[in-house]
Amino acid sequence: MTLSAIRRRLEREWRSKGAWGTCRFLLSRGLRCWKAVVYEADLEAPRAASEWAADEVLQSLGPEDIASSVTPALTAFLGGDAPENLDGVLKGNRLFLISAGGSFLHCGYILFRTRQTKLIGEPDGPPVIACCFTSPAARGRGLYRKALNAELCFLREHGYRRAVIETDPENTASRKGIEAAGFRLIRTVRAWIVLNWLVLQWSVDLSGQRWKIFWL
Repeated sequence: MTLSAIRRRLEREWRSKGAWGTCRFLLSRGLRCWKAVVYEADLEAPRAASEWAADEVLQSLGPEDIASSVTPALTAFLGGDAPENLDGVLKGNRLFLISAGGSFLHCGYILFRTRQTKLIGEPDGPPVIACCFTSPAARGRGLYRKALNAELCFLREHGYRRAVIETDPENTASRKGIEAAGFRLIRTVRAWIVLNWLVLQWSVDLSGQRWKIFWL
């Protein structure tokens, strides 16, 4: 992360959370523990397109149209990390949105360049599907599964043959949606991160368990 990006993040924390919230944010970056289960999707085989209800609309937004598509309502739906995530879309990532009747129901991103790949044990940098969220009122309709499938179809059409996604091991609903979309579990990762740069990583996959230390 560059110094200008750090400054912008601190400014956002200060505006939204005040002095005490900013201090808590800085303390959380001193040492934090992170854990995830990592899934992969093989995109070699053809994949059927997602089927949408009559009122459901899927949008795929990239650098070419994200600036003209951002509204206060969209920013509010995307949450506190919206400025950073939308900046990533301007630089080449993709934002997928599902809406109905003018209301946003689901969002998810495809990240093409992110430090997260090293953290989840993917140093070769495959596309990562991340920051997915479904409105509480729209849950139980299979939107997460259908959105993931749409994102995988997009990647396959653009020549990618593999994609990954991670979630918290205890997030049962997320794991069910990921597995329903055709992903398979490949590893469990736990990491201790110092100052958001130095990482001590422990991972378990079919080949066994290993420890690794690196700069993020």
